[in-house]
Amino acid sequence: MRRLRAGSKQVIRDINRTIILNLIKANGAISRAKLTELSSLAPPTVSEIVAGLRDQGLIIETAAVVSGRRGPRPVLLELNRDGGVAVGIMLRRDGMNLVITNLVADVIHRANEPFSSAAGPDETLELVVQTVRHEVRAAGIAWKKVIGLGVAMTGVIDRATGVCGESYILGWHDVHVGGILRAALGVPVHVDNDTMTLTVAEQHFGLGQNRDNIVLVTVGRGVGMGAFINGELLRGYRNVGAEFGHITMVLDGPTCPCGKRGCLEAIASDVGIVQAAAAVDPGEYGGATIEELTGLAAAGDVPLRQIFEQAGVALATGVSNVINLFGPELLVLTGEGLRAGDLLLEPLRRTLPRCTFGKRLEMTEIAVKPWDPAWEPWARGAASLVLDDMLRLPLYERSEGRHAVSMGRDNLVPE
Repeated sequence: MRRLRAGSKQVIRDINRTIILNLIKANGAISRAKLTELSSLAPPTVSEIVAGLRDQGLIIETAAVVSGRRGPRPVLLELNRDGGVAVGIMLRRDGMNLVITNLVADVIHRANEPFSSAAGPDETLELVVQTVRHEVRAAGIAWKKVIGLGVAMTGVIDRATGVCGESYILGWHDVHVGGILRAALGVPVHVDNDTMTLTVAEQHFGLGQNRDNIVLVTVGRGVGMGAFINGELLRGYRNVGAEFGHITMVLDGPTCPCGKRGCLEAIASDVGIVQAAAAVDPGEYGGATIEELTGLAAAGDVPLRQIFEQAGVALATGVSNVINLFGPELLVLTGEGLRAGDLLLEPLRRTLPRCTFGKRLEMTEIAVKPWDPAWEPWARGAASLVLDDMLRLPLYERSEGRHAVSMGRDNLVPE
């Protein structure tokens, strides 16, 4: 449970600072007088906060362009997009994709670093530390400008503590990812499920911009879901909700990598399709990759087409339940599993009307978004966790691993 910070002058200062920073970001360029009006803070308070933000390099002054006006131009304040950087990574089983963004989430550097899939958590996280430091140097950025690291990874992630409770794809259990990386790098670290970070990226930069109710479903090695409902990212108790891939579709169905039977992921994911094909004909399909199976099905292989048909119907059933539950304005389908194209999508389109309540389907825009093999949206979404935290009202105490995290930027950058 999050605890409210104890009342103090520092809490008030932190809150007022965040209010001013958010107003500057939201308005693009704004005068001190307008900040005073919008924030309802006293002019001396606004001036003190502005001076501090300027000294930290977070904001800059610029002269307004006023048509036909003579004399001095009004001084406006705007976010200094180059005042700091956020690092975001997508941690895969066999490597990581990294981006470095400025303070408005523009990507200014990117990299891809392969790892051995056999590496354990300690070795992998040490490689992450080395890669982050190397890429910051390669980008010509002083380390003191790094305001934090965002990590996207598969599995059950406790966002509040940065602990990976369970990732069967990585083979990790109860790994204190956030605490380990923070201790090594000396900056705040925000760890989240990869589908959550992709949903954040979609809402900030993609099709979900300016929409408060969106759902994103990913299909690939697993099946995942993220959702913004009434403008808030959907999470469950201890941040372990929205496990869409593990809703039960068939009692006593095929075994899921999670250990249960009949999960949506066991039927509609790449792993589920490979498993189903091997069960149908071990001699013909055993050992085949998902790419090989997709190619054979596209060429007309009847048993394989039936497996993809079952996967598409199962996916449609799950998606329709999500539409019925949340009534989103937009539902985005993406992920490497969509390489199958109409093998999956045609049965999905055919099945959705049969399972969706009332006129919910007509009210929901459904978009199919091609998968980005560079994984950049996942990593950019992870970097956005850092930027969002910088602008979040500091009302609550947070713990990261075993260490409390200060909410002011003064403590974000190591000397």
